[in-house]
Amino acid sequence: MTDKVFITVDSKYQRDQFDDWLAGGKVEYKRETHHWSAQNSNYGFGWEIEPITEEDWSGLDQGEFNELMRVIEGCLCGHKTEYVI
Repeated sequence: MTDKVFITVDSKYQRDQFDDWLAGGKVEYKRETHHWSAQNSNYGFGWEIEPITEEDWSGLDQGEFNELMRVIEGCLCGHKTEYVI
C-alpha cells in the first residue's frame, strides 16, 4: 500500500452478558471511506472484522482488503483509537 491509511475506531466496548467485545469504525484509503464492524468472542479466535456494506469496499482488490483487515485488527488488539500509516 503506497497511499496513506487512516483508521478510526469509533467505538469499542465489552458486553458482559455475552462475554464478548464489539467495535466499529472507518478506514480512509485512496480518498474513499470504508466502514467496518468487529466482534471478539474471547474464545481465542481474535477479532472478526466485516465490512458494513460490500459496496463500500468494492473498489479494493483482495490484497488491499486483506491488508486493511490486518491493520484494523492490529489497532483493536493494540487498543488504539486512531492510526495512520
